Amino acid sequence: MEKKHSGGERPPLSDFNEAQREAVCHREGPCMVLAGPGSGKTAVITGRLEWMIRHFRIRPEEILVITFTKYAVKEMKERFLARMGLKHCPVTFGTFHGIYYGMLRQIYHLAPDQILTEEEQKAMVEAAVRDVERENRKRPKDKDVLLMIGKVKNNGGFSGITDDPEDRQIYHAYEKRKKEAGRIDFDDMLLLCYQLFCRQPQILKKWQERYPYILIDEFQDSSKIQYEIIKLLAGKRANLFVVGDDDQAIYGFRGATPGIMKQFMEDFPQASLVRLSVNYRSSAFIVQASGKVIRKNKFRFSKDLEAVHDRGKPVHVQELKDMEQEAEYVAAAVKKKLEEGVPPEEISVIFRTVQDASMVMSAFMNRGIPFFMKEKAFHLFEHFIAEDMKAYFRIAMGERNRSDFLRVINRPNRYISRSALEKERTDFEDLKLFYCDKEWMLDRIDAFEEDMEAVSRMAPYAAFQFLLKKTGYQEYLKEYSQKMQIEEAELTEIVDELAQSMKKMDTMKEWIEFTQVYTDRIRQMEKEEKFTKGKTALLTMHGAKGLEYRCVYIIEAQEGSIPHRKAIVEEEIEEERRLFYVAMTRAKEELSICYVKEKNGKEVYPSRFVQELFTRPRQEAR
Repeated sequence: MEKKHSGGERPPLSDFNEAQREAVCHREGPCMVLAGPGSGKTAVITGRLEWMIRHFRIRPEEILVITFTKYAVKEMKERFLARMGLKHCPVTFGTFHGIYYGMLRQIYHLAPDQILTEEEQKAMVEAAVRDVERENRKRPKDKDVLLMIGKVKNNGGFSGITDDPEDRQIYHAYEKRKKEAGRIDFDDMLLLCYQLFCRQPQILKKWQERYPYILIDEFQDSSKIQYEIIKLLAGKRANLFVVGDDDQAIYGFRGATPGIMKQFMEDFPQASLVRLSVNYRSSAFIVQASGKVIRKNKFRFSKDLEAVHDRGKPVHVQELKDMEQEAEYVAAAVKKKLEEGVPPEEISVIFRTVQDASMVMSAFMNRGIPFFMKEKAFHLFEHFIAEDMKAYFRIAMGERNRSDFLRVINRPNRYISRSALEKERTDFEDLKLFYCDKEWMLDRIDAFEEDMEAVSRMAPYAAFQFLLKKTGYQEYLKEYSQKMQIEEAELTEIVDELAQSMKKMDTMKEWIEFTQVYTDRIRQMEKEEKFTKGKTALLTMHGAKGLEYRCVYIIEAQEGSIPHRKAIVEEEIEEERRLFYVAMTRAKEELSICYVKEKNGKEVYPSRFVQELFTRPRQEAR
């Protein structure tokens, strides 16, 4: 007789396909589940937990479930409890850092205030950089030091991360300051846990007995040190059930190991391998198109995803002249979708970096489209170049604030001393009086004044071009990039975006007022709750991971943006292709991909990933 289920119970295997059932019913030993986008991996994990507890009679207290974010932990736990029809169950759910912190707290009595906050860590890193600057008597190269430190710790050392002696100096200066303060950072918890288990086998044994069954979601995002700890915890039993997709491994930049899923099969040759190959999310056209792109990667497990939905609408690729036209196109398309009744929360615009979204945000504001930005927005009009232009424009408009003069008087260098600007309200006559005995300086001041008079008669865009080319500001930016050891292209992109923002403005005053309104709106948006009904989502490709939308617009799909200009070697290009694949597979029904023909005043070309959509797919060797 068939067992009857009550409450929240259901026949555990009734809603799974064959591959999903195989994963859910796996009994003992290691197992790796290759779960493509939309293949129901969360359902498999929660279904397996139910099967372990109700069918295998495993005590819930013996099960540890690890995923990567607090949000994912919350969602996984809620879905599991709903499936079980319970309000509480003693299965342990947590992030890597959360689980390891709990272990360290018990052993070392670690207190929350011993862990550096993000702001405290930034301040300590800046102090360490200054230490190295004093020691070497030169400024260290401009780089993301926090990211470098995190990658070294997640890798368990410098090997394969950096061979720059300066990086080692900064790392050790940071570690010294941290030790003197008696503090640890977020990633220290991983190293401390690993060292604890290696040096104290009796403590390791205690935790092995506590959690003989371990399940890991998004396994492809694991770092080397996280994986080493998990292997220690699993011990000889090796009851490791890992779920992930190597095609969605996109966190190499912060220490994740892209090849970790292949490494798992090498470390556990007896492991079962289950492929979830049915996509329940996207239309067949989207599944086929994204598959054509990702199959170009060489270092991956082969997969052939099938869609349960019909073909749907073909993937649309749109060529635009420039970023302004692209932003207007997307804003108009989204507005039309809203008028057709598509809820705003079912629409997303996805891009490579937050800076790519500036023009779209402006276009959305102009059309009254409600939106939120998942990541911290890029404040274009607070960039130093924008602030310089505002100061120049105010001077040209007749304002005589000392702060504006101080800001731009030597950008480019006019050799004018700060002491010449003592009055709060400064004028060119004051400068001439200060340098009355230096004719060559009077010539410079006259030239500056004449430039400002010329600018005063121009519209913002023309004024900007004049300042760049006639006054030497463009050359100043080039010298600045060399001095600060940053790519000139980074500043060129800012210049281009500022120029685009000025094109439709008639007066400098209008543009300055617009920049303030824009900045205020962005600041207000950052305070508002994200992922609420009635708002379209603006997401980076990294931020889009794990989400899905009826309509998706991928913007800035040209070479230099995706793949990013800094991606050079094959390994980096493959990660960029995975990023693009993640963006494509967020779409359920409609996917539009946009690229521009002109950027920074130069011709640009569609991303190679876009071009791959139009090539014949190659057959995969299994």
